[in-house]
Amino acid sequence: MNFNKVIDRRGTYSTQWDYIEDRFGEGTKNLTPFSISDMDLQSPKEIIKSLEKVLFHGIFGYSRWNHSEYKGAIKNWYLKRYKTVIEEEWIVYSPAVIYSISILLEELLKDGEKILTHTPRYDGFTKILNNYNVVDIELIEVFKGEYRTNFKKIEDEFKNGIKVFLLCNPENPVGKVWSKEELSKLVELCKEYNVYLISDDIHMDIARKDVTPIVKLREEKTVIASSASKSFNTPALGGSYVIIPDKDLREKFLYLVKEKHALGSPMIMGMLSTIAAYNECEYWLDDLNKHLTDNCEYVVKELDGYKGLKAYVPNGTYLMWIDFKETKINPKEFQTRLIEVGKVAIMSGETYGDSYKIRLNVGCSLEKVKIAVNGIKAALDY
Repeated sequence: MNFNKVIDRRGTYSTQWDYIEDRFGEGTKNLTPFSISDMDLQSPKEIIKSLEKVLFHGIFGYSRWNHSEYKGAIKNWYLKRYKTVIEEEWIVYSPAVIYSISILLEELLKDGEKILTHTPRYDGFTKILNNYNVVDIELIEVFKGEYRTNFKKIEDEFKNGIKVFLLCNPENPVGKVWSKEELSKLVELCKEYNVYLISDDIHMDIARKDVTPIVKLREEKTVIASSASKSFNTPALGGSYVIIPDKDLREKFLYLVKEKHALGSPMIMGMLSTIAAYNECEYWLDDLNKHLTDNCEYVVKELDGYKGLKAYVPNGTYLMWIDFKETKINPKEFQTRLIEVGKVAIMSGETYGDSYKIRLNVGCSLEKVKIAVNGIKAALDY
C-alpha cells in the first residue's frame, strides 16, 4: 500500500476537508486541514472488495449482526492481536462508540452519582458528560510524551462514591497507552470500591506500545467500546461494537439499543468492513503503523525545540499533542497565525482542556505532513 499517495478529498462531503469553516470560521475553507480524526488514506483493498460485493448485489435491506461471521471476526482479532480471550456472547453491535458510552452511562449513573475521568480529554467525552456529576483527574507529563495518573487521588475519589470510571486507551489527545501494570492497579481499585470501568479503545490498533484490553484483567463490571473504523479508516461506513461480559448489563444495553432507540439493525457496509478488516487486513495495519510512526518522527525532527515547541512521538494514535507554551505566544494569537499565516487548520488544545497545545493529525501522506510543519513554522516566524 502506498500511504504517500495524495488523494483529493474535496467535494466528497468530507467533514475534514469540505466543512473546515464549521470549526475554524468563515473564510477558512481553503486551508489545509489536520483536524478531525480520520485519515487521508485509502482503506485496504480487501475492505473495498467486500463492499463491492454487496454494492453490486443491489439490494440494501435490513441486516443482522448477531452471527458468528461478525462476532467471530472480533473474537479472533482480540485473540491473535492481543492474546485476549473474549466470548462471542459478550459482543454486541452499536452504531457508534460515543453512542455506546452515552447509553451505558444513562443506565449506570442515577441521581447525581459520580463519574471519574482524565483530562486533557477527547471532546466527545466532554459533550456526553455535560449532564453528569464529573470528577476530573489530570494526566501529568512526567517527562516528554510520558503521562502518569495519580492513583492516590483515584482511590480518594473512589472512597467518595465514584460509580463509573471512564478510560480511553490510548488516550486522546495525549496519546498515552496504559501499561498492563497501570491497568492492573486500576482494576484492583475498581474491584475494591465496586466501580464500573468503561474503556474507549477505538484507537487501540494504532499503537507503538503493547495495548492490553481491559477485559483481559477483569470481566466483572468492565466494558470495552471499540470499532475497526479508526484503524482501517472506515468511520463513514458506520457501526461499532461493545464487549460486555456482564450478562445483566449486556441485556439492558441491548434493550436500550433495540427497543428504546430502535437502532438494532446494523449498517451493512460497516459490518462487512469490520469482518474484512479483522480477518484479512492485519498486514495492512502493520504497514500503516510504520507509516504513521515515520510521520510522527518527521514532525519531531522538524518541530521539537523549534522556537520553544515541544513535540514527541505518542505511544498511540495518529494525533500529535504539541506544546507551544514556551514560545510565549498567546493561544488565540497562535491559532490566528496558523490560519492566516500558516494556512493550516489544526485543532486548538483548548478543545481538549489545554489551550497551550495543538492536536495535529498525521494520518496522511508525508507530503501533507510537510505542509503542516511548514505552516506551523511560518506561524512561529511571523
